[in-house]
Amino acid sequence: MYAPSPFLLVKDTPYASYSVSATRLTGGMINFVWRLENAQGHTVVLKYASDVMSAYPNAPMSTERLEFEVRGLCLLNGPHILAPSLSETPHLRMLAELGMLMPQTPGVHVPRLLHYDSKRHFAVLEDLGSLQPYNEWNSPEQPARPLEDLVFVSRSVGQWVARLHGFGAGHMHKLLPYFVNTPAREFLGSVFYDTLRKRIAEHPLLMHDKCGLVKAVDEFVEQTQHADAASKTMLFGDLWSGSVLFDPTKRTVNIVDLEFADTGLIFADIGHFAAHLLPTHFLCNASYNPATDPCPEPTIEFLRAYKETLQKEHPEAYHRLVTPEAARLSAVFFGMEIARDVLTGYWCRCGKSPSPENGEFPLSCECAGLLLPYAAQFIRGNVSFFKTLY
Repeated sequence: MYAPSPFLLVKDTPYASYSVSATRLTGGMINFVWRLENAQGHTVVLKYASDVMSAYPNAPMSTERLEFEVRGLCLLNGPHILAPSLSETPHLRMLAELGMLMPQTPGVHVPRLLHYDSKRHFAVLEDLGSLQPYNEWNSPEQPARPLEDLVFVSRSVGQWVARLHGFGAGHMHKLLPYFVNTPAREFLGSVFYDTLRKRIAEHPLLMHDKCGLVKAVDEFVEQTQHADAASKTMLFGDLWSGSVLFDPTKRTVNIVDLEFADTGLIFADIGHFAAHLLPTHFLCNASYNPATDPCPEPTIEFLRAYKETLQKEHPEAYHRLVTPEAARLSAVFFGMEIARDVLTGYWCRCGKSPSPENGEFPLSCECAGLLLPYAAQFIRGNVSFFKTLY
């Protein structure tokens, strides 16, 4: 697939000197990303948004997604002063000033936005270094991670999301004009829900209840698309394990990739991240059976930290956003996300199913037999440990 030279992109910017080397970074599926280095050894990250997904050249996606990431970064960069090229744009300056009012979470960091070219669809960001995403750092290929570290990451993310949601609920009138993320919503509809329906209907483990599960997905989509405005807030939008980078030396949690920054219901952040914490535990613990064993402590601590922080610091937002129905929707989305991943080929720990890198094939091994029935009960409405939220 064609992507412009990163050196040509930055040629007429304050980062033109970062032309010694360009290293393509992997891990994401949507954008082209490079690490650029200058003669002094300093580095920045360049992110370019093509009109298709970088990992799927036949899948079109609006370049407008980068605009939403830039808006999110301006809001979340907190006390950092915008670069001159950014502060000249009124709505970005307004979002940055508004974001200065947002409470910070100690130990949690969002990369600084350094430069943005809206016409050529690229941004220059602070380089966080060679940190691994959570799903690579905490994986079967790595040494067993201390429970203390796993809980630290989970609670830090839970606290940070709670402050984002609490702040967003109190400033929706200012945020809504800039965070109706149509590209993300279209992606969710076509890539997530449509694919999930199709694969539920095809997988033999779900054939006995495929109509009921597809109906549950349809009802979820209908309900969430017509939700009351009072139950909505600011969302990260794509909070999964690949968006979280833990630095065990500095004890910092870095949160990246805001292309899906949006406004909506809390399930999109809460159910989504939980749906990556629990299967990660499944991968790293060969004897873990989600149907019979307790919910892993990192997953529970994520939900608990979210509740405690939002309830204490934003009590009005907590009572408005975190209802029994919000917990149920989070549980349903949790089940759908796990099912979608299993039906795409992820979360195999036995090694008997092909890797998703070789094409998308639903798991057909014993791992599917453990995870799909478990996910299905949440899609049907089992709230289970999501009661921790209220």
